[in-house]
Amino acid sequence: MTSRTAAMTGDHPRPAELLVHLLAGRWTLAILAELATGSRRYQHLHDNVEGIAHKVLTDTLRRAERDGLVTRHIDTGHIETATLYELTPLGRSLEEPLAAFDRWVEVNWGRVEAARRDWDRRAGQP
Repeated sequence: MTSRTAAMTGDHPRPAELLVHLLAGRWTLAILAELATGSRRYQHLHDNVEGIAHKVLTDTLRRAERDGLVTRHIDTGHIETATLYELTPLGRSLEEPLAAFDRWVEVNWGRVEAARRDWDRRAGQP
């Protein structure tokens, strides 16, 4: 059984595998970061998550909703009915660990790039 299958079926997956599976979509973290600032309408998310296609945004929101990270509700306070998305308490519980990843990137990304350049140089890559 592959580790991905194990993560999905519960056959003794590692916690890191479960987390990667939960957040693995290319756009998931960007959407969660946008929602961490407050509830957002679909179009606002589309406009602020640069480069995301409508279908991908819809699919990612549905997956996050299914996983219990995001909730949606109809905002009846506007003339046009609009769907609002927001993080659930479970989704909000990711804010601290994701902030830790952000801090790690800020502190270490230069070292990652330097290691890549060094590896490329040793491997004869342009």
